Amino acid sequence: MRTIARNRAIELSVTGLTVVLIVLTILTYYLDQEKSNWVCGPVLFLVEIIAIGIQSILTFTIWRTENRSLKIGWLVLSILIVGFIAYGFVNFNLNCS
Repeated sequence: MRTIARNRAIELSVTGLTVVLIVLTILTYYLDQEKSNWVCGPVLFLVEIIAIGIQSILTFTIWRTENRSLKIGWLVLSILIVGFIAYGFVNFNLNCS
């Protein structure tokens, strides 16, 4: 029972990270409409769309996999993807005018 609860926490964490990535993508699209720079926003938006695809595959894989160590590895990869996108989002807001 305890293992199921731990696995469920990993699955829900990755699903939450996917939702965060989708929210960042929507915010990037919305904020890019008000910026005059035509490179930063569209490039970040394209990278975010690709990241959503990868993140969706990771989420689906984690929900189907039973191996705990593999789930932890996918969780770490998911955290790195969202961290990279969050860094790009902050950079976009601070440095692209």
